[in-house]
Amino acid sequence: GVRSEFEEDDDDDDDNGDDGEHLSYLEVITQTRVPLVKFTVSTRSNPTGIDVDVCFDQPHGPESASLVHRFMESMPPLRPLTFVLKYFLASRDINKPFSR
Repeated sequence: GVRSEFEEDDDDDDDNGDDGEHLSYLEVITQTRVPLVKFTVSTRSNPTGIDVDVCFDQPHGPESASLVHRFMESMPPLRPLTFVLKYFLASRDINKPFSR
């Protein structure tokens, strides 16, 4: 399972197959139009982690996800272009859609 970085880990040999998953970052952002929970799940094989943003109160979220999935399937170059755009924005620190 996923553990917090502050949780005790008594067995360091970790033969339970969870790859040492833990939350390395957790933030709740409530001062935005759409409340967000941001977290990063890190593993031994990916110590930099996978960033996850979860938003609430968005009734059309599943429809939007389905639309993006259809776009990705119908336009194969869109996926790598998306990664390039995400990297470009992150490298200039303009990839956050909210301000604190």
